[in-house]
Amino acid sequence: MEEEIGIAGIGVSLPENLVSTWDVLAPAAKIRETLKERLGCNFVPLATENENPMLFSLRAAKEAINEASIIPEEIDFIIANSLSSDYEKWQSSAFIADQLGCINASTIDVYGGCNTTGAAYHMAIDMIKADDEINTVLIALTEHLGGGTFPQFIGDGACSLVIKRNSPDLISLEYINLNETMPSLGVMREGGVIMPFSEKTSFDGGWEEQVDFNIEKYKTELKPIFSQISTKPILELCKKANINVNQLDMLFVVHQQAHYHLSIANLLGLPATKIPIHYIENLGHISGFDVFISLKWAMQDKLVKKGDLLGMMVMGLGEWHAFLIRY
Repeated sequence: MEEEIGIAGIGVSLPENLVSTWDVLAPAAKIRETLKERLGCNFVPLATENENPMLFSLRAAKEAINEASIIPEEIDFIIANSLSSDYEKWQSSAFIADQLGCINASTIDVYGGCNTTGAAYHMAIDMIKADDEINTVLIALTEHLGGGTFPQFIGDGACSLVIKRNSPDLISLEYINLNETMPSLGVMREGGVIMPFSEKTSFDGGWEEQVDFNIEKYKTELKPIFSQISTKPILELCKKANINVNQLDMLFVVHQQAHYHLSIANLLGLPATKIPIHYIENLGHISGFDVFISLKWAMQDKLVKKGDLLGMMVMGLGEWHAFLIRY
């Protein structure tokens, strides 16, 4: 019998500063209020100037460790994302290991967008399957890009997972990774081989403000087919697990516009109640790990029960990850 690997603990850390999207962010971005229902988000948690990414990451990791009833010395590997690193510190995963006292842990950072959540989760499962000496992996993911308004209002915060061999809950059953052909929507003006950085390079604002994004191309080439593309990893996951998509008790999709979630439910033939979009209302989009924040909240709200089949789907940068979990 194949050994079970599950999520032993989920930690969440969000800023206490909740900002009204429609009073503050929407007017500044010139977003019309008629889109309110389509987006489905009224508030997002935003970090203050004294709150850095690692602050939230450490808090979330401590909560996940406590929930898993383990001590830091039991952690064999730490995976952290690096898109929102605190650059005054060293490698994010090594910093977390040092601060938490994970003296036996190897560490690695993974770089990417929202797809980082899927990549980190898949890495953790595969590490435990492949190496008998790895029993417990800590995933620490954080985001500090809050205040953005496309395609959903974006918040700040962190989520951490303890992935453990022989954990009795939230068992990993199957997962799938797909890369679809995507239209080229944005390009960074400088950086890379064709247009390298130079002594005259000047950055005003964050890296995302250095990207020329083609909104018309997005509207005409990607938006009309995006929901359809997003059903493919879910259907492929169910096929791999030899189940029908209707057997999913709940489907957690990376937070985008509420309309996008409802479109996916409709295309899959699922009732809207199986995709909990109400969690978007006071969270917005916080990288791919917002699926695990919603999962924790759904467990606390008793929207899922032991034995339920839970689908998870995250995507970013043209990459999709889907995974099947049994509660």
